[in-house]
Amino acid sequence: MDTIPQPARLSDTTVLPDSHSATNGDSVPASSGIANNGINPQQPGSADAANTRPRDGSAAMHDPNTIQIADARTSGIPNNAAVEVLPWQRPRGPVPRIGGRTCIGRVGAPRGHEATSEKFCFWVPPEALVEKTQLVTCHSSIAGRDITFYALIDEVHRTSRGRSMAGEMDGYDGDLNYEPPFDSEGCTYASASILRSQPPLLTPPRERSEVLLAGAEEARIAYRADEISNGLTIGLIKNGGDGLAGPGTIDLDYLLGANGGHLNVNGAAGRGTKSSFLLWINWLLLRKARLQQESQPSSASRLRVVPIVLNVKNFDLFYIDHPNNRYRNETHGEAWHALGITQATPFHNATFYAPQQRGSEIAVDTGRHGPVTPYSWSLRDIIEHQLLEYLFAETDANDANFGALVIDVQNYLTHEQTHNDSTVRYTLRSGNNYPTTFGELLTWADNKGNGAVGSSHHDATWKKLHRRLLKIVHESRGVLRRDDQAGHPLNLVSADTCDPHVVDLAALGTEPELQRFVVATILHQLVEARTGSNAIQNLKYLVTLDELNRFAPRGSRDPITRLIERVAAEMRSQGIILLGAQQQASKVSEIVIENAGIRVVGKSGAVELAQPIWRILSDSARRKAETLGLDEKLVVQDNFREPMHIRVPFPTWALNRDESANSSSPSPVSVSSSEGTTSAPLGQAADDFADLLES
Repeated sequence: MDTIPQPARLSDTTVLPDSHSATNGDSVPASSGIANNGINPQQPGSADAANTRPRDGSAAMHDPNTIQIADARTSGIPNNAAVEVLPWQRPRGPVPRIGGRTCIGRVGAPRGHEATSEKFCFWVPPEALVEKTQLVTCHSSIAGRDITFYALIDEVHRTSRGRSMAGEMDGYDGDLNYEPPFDSEGCTYASASILRSQPPLLTPPRERSEVLLAGAEEARIAYRADEISNGLTIGLIKNGGDGLAGPGTIDLDYLLGANGGHLNVNGAAGRGTKSSFLLWINWLLLRKARLQQESQPSSASRLRVVPIVLNVKNFDLFYIDHPNNRYRNETHGEAWHALGITQATPFHNATFYAPQQRGSEIAVDTGRHGPVTPYSWSLRDIIEHQLLEYLFAETDANDANFGALVIDVQNYLTHEQTHNDSTVRYTLRSGNNYPTTFGELLTWADNKGNGAVGSSHHDATWKKLHRRLLKIVHESRGVLRRDDQAGHPLNLVSADTCDPHVVDLAALGTEPELQRFVVATILHQLVEARTGSNAIQNLKYLVTLDELNRFAPRGSRDPITRLIERVAAEMRSQGIILLGAQQQASKVSEIVIENAGIRVVGKSGAVELAQPIWRILSDSARRKAETLGLDEKLVVQDNFREPMHIRVPFPTWALNRDESANSSSPSPVSVSSSEGTTSAPLGQAADDFADLLES
């Protein structure tokens, strides 16, 4: 039988022309069995010939049956000579396509893996590497219409051709050292969720359609950034384990009130990096507002933001105006630059507030080296701002008799005056039987209001009011001024964009009722400012609050929870935007969570993600949320069919004292009050409870 000459093949050092290679300069591996002279003496079907199929993912040729020799000096064949490629010699890896795209598979729809208008599967050639979370596109012609599908890989699967695990073992005869004479390759395939189709037709892709890796432009279309006129880039879209697919953009119409409002972040303690992400959103919105202020200062439609950040743990957020000593520009700067930010800086000119010390005009020691403004309320401040009902805990507020007495007391102490512009001003009444301080109110309540409030309230209710007032005034440690006619109430109302107000709640950490009271006073103030006739167009108050489960717990109906729910349900259109966070959304008021136009998930626990409130996430997204890195988030927006998986840049601002590049050994703290700036050490301990009783 005559020997059939084998067509010439490439040597292991021969480089394919750029126009034919998967990546310019890729070489055919030595494992191809090709001699250096480019001539293969083996017969088709021989052992060497059977091993000539490239397995490194090198590119297929434009013409699958011929290739061009790149260098005659190494091949021994005339330059540009055509060489036939037999079917088993063609590469079985990714294939380059026109425009720099790479084909990584084809749609398959066998029984059990049928394609739908939401999901499809595709097989992957042996030498192609495909990862979960990669973005892909698929083009199909259906009924004369060309449709492009944009999809997210949910999972990558590998299956063998064996029917059972026992069959797999039998192939090796149960011997780990045995190598079967015949290699039966398995199959890799991926399942993908469709993010978008263009045109927007609800139909599945056709089998055999090519699946291509997506790049930045395809990712932008998949998450509808091409439709956004008022966007905010918040991170880099993840594209596999360590790949990125360009900037990820949210629609501010879903955040700032046009189509929705508010943002909520869920994440496990420490690992969910909730506060860090909320500050990042504040920084981006403040930057956007500043740029518009510079470019169009007189425009009535430009964005105006007032960031209000509530510090709930230690004094961690009292250093956001300090550089982060862990930030390294050579390591972290690239992510900022990829988002178009050339100057990554901490917050500037932030104003800090902390509780006022008892018996003093200064704030408690926060560890800051800069000024800190004290805040407190006298009885006069409480009445003028109609805050009395927010002083009492949920159990008291839900007591109908007690609640009625509180309302009657507030009405008795309040003088109401309506002005010509229909605005109403409240003041504390004065006179012989009208208390003017909390100390006098305690005595007055102990005497049952001297009979001035009426006789409908039971003695036990009066005693309860006295006990509750006594407890909260004592435990306030100066936030409620016992004997002062005036306090230093927080005033965070602004007429234009300003730098952040950071309000400490951590110093009140042992008294959750007082923390909730401070939050209520801020929200009540903003509601009053935004519902009046002087409300300023396009002014947005960004209220950043962690531990929402503490301030608006699920199932609670106390006045503070109802106030937060009102803000969530009604005030987005008035410019009050809640940037909230918690470890467990299942323990927060449903009204607050469901009214968040954008929801963000950091690393969260499996038990929490199994709660009904997370039915908005697919099974794949829930599994992904359990394993997110510290710098990763899943972003859920109403028009996203699957969450956008992003990587967030490392912050340039300090998130606690240890990270502060300006922090050194403790020193006296400069604090400011209405009477000027003072330096003071840590305030004295609270008065003994027995002393308070004697007073």
